Amino acid sequence: MNKLRVGVIGLGYFGERHAKVYRRLPYVDLVAVCDRDAARAGRLAADLGAEATADFHALLARPDIDAVSICLPDREHTEAAVAAAEAKKAILLEKPLAHDAAHARIIVDAVEKNGVRFMVGHILRFDPRYVQVHEASRPEKLGVPIHLKAKRNGIRSVAARVGKNASILFYMGVHDVDALQWVARSRIARVYAQKIERLGNGNEDALYAVLNFENGAIGCLDYSWAWPDGLMNGYKAALEIVGTKSAAFLDCSDQGFYAVHDDRVTGGDTHLWPEINGRIVGDLGDEITHFADAVLTGAPFVQDYREAFDAIPVLDALAESARIGLPVDVKR
Repeated sequence: MNKLRVGVIGLGYFGERHAKVYRRLPYVDLVAVCDRDAARAGRLAADLGAEATADFHALLARPDIDAVSICLPDREHTEAAVAAAEAKKAILLEKPLAHDAAHARIIVDAVEKNGVRFMVGHILRFDPRYVQVHEASRPEKLGVPIHLKAKRNGIRSVAARVGKNASILFYMGVHDVDALQWVARSRIARVYAQKIERLGNGNEDALYAVLNFENGAIGCLDYSWAWPDGLMNGYKAALEIVGTKSAAFLDCSDQGFYAVHDDRVTGGDTHLWPEINGRIVGDLGDEITHFADAVLTGAPFVQDYREAFDAIPVLDALAESARIGLPVDVKR
């Protein structure tokens, strides 16, 4: 089998993990990594046996790279993704697709014009818990959806670190908008959101919303990153759907692992991207492995990029509703 030759653009928390997963795949050659912090790029490249650059245009110009992971902040996705499409590279773009629907459309247009493979990193599509809720929500099992609910709560130090660079909607919320539309087999048509800002982090502390789906179901969203940093595992997430025949739900607050000390109990990641026996595994490992496999074999991705795109207008509507305090129709 020919090896897939890859590069990674953006070496923050997720970019470093993308590079480490690629490095462990026997049919992938991690050729180069890129970060505007040249020293960071150099250190990771030395650790992983790759080359380093601070200029993503230079990385994309290399003929010995077939595919790239783009792990930049969402407001920097457009330039890099369009350049990658024009360079005819297969693209794995970390969520969200873009920071608003207008920029998401620019990226999608470039992908379609250049005919490149394109996948957005919606990690919940690789989480066994969410996949099983989707399976349990098949119409012949669930019946007609009546109501849905999604919760994603995180800790305030993350909000402080992100600051004005992202909204809770795009940094965290895209997961659940995508998941709700996925399990409901229906798009969100109308939203009514309210937010609160008290901690001074430059973004929302919390946002709640009521949703109307095109198939007549109603739903709600519960977003927060105002929890104290002592919250076990750093987040609480849940999803539920109730239909005319059955219902399904999950609760991700408890990952089944505890470390007990005299003064506290802590948890750990057992699903998302735990490092086990020197390898990053779990949902992120499965996501990146799937991308590499599909690009090499020509198989379809588990999520079409048009579904990933479809979450962005909902986020725009939620932001607008929270701003004006009124219901907003989703514009597609």
